[in-house]
Amino acid sequence: MSFDYDLFVIGAGPGGVAAARQSAAHGARVLISERDQVGGTCVIHGCIPEKLMAYAASFSHVFEDADEYGWDKVSDRIDWHKFMTAKDRAIQHLNKLHIQHLQEAGVSLIYGETRFLDSHTLDVGGHQITANKILIAVGGEAVKPEIPGIEYAITTRQMFEIKQQPEHIAIIGSD
Repeated sequence: MSFDYDLFVIGAGPGGVAAARQSAAHGARVLISERDQVGGTCVIHGCIPEKLMAYAASFSHVFEDADEYGWDKVSDRIDWHKFMTAKDRAIQHLNKLHIQHLQEAGVSLIYGETRFLDSHTLDVGGHQITANKILIAVGGEAVKPEIPGIEYAITTRQMFEIKQQPEHIAIIGSD
């Protein structure tokens, strides 16, 4: 049987991207699908935005005594909108780097929700694609526990997209 691709990877997070690049490096015809941005949950909605937020938050302590060391007085308030713009710019940069690495490896990329039609046929946004092998590398989703007050909780994905800086925050759980 003839297939469109040797390998179809569902999910362009770190695992899917690595598998796709390695397979292409060994001569396989590879297509990877993604429904969001290339890079996965950590890069786009988790680890990286969290690190940028922690880094930005640390400046308030660093600049507290800056004027005593010859610096002009620095505001102790963050401009949330500027921070969110800088965060989004950094994430977009990483997203583009992952896409570039896929292209350089010879991996094709398609965006959309992927569904199985049979053991070798997939549907991505109305496009039917066949592959000899299919790798499911979709990662995970945040889960909200069933506890009183959960209707007031948000996931990390939602937190990193908040338009207004929250006054207070409590974090429950971790990765």
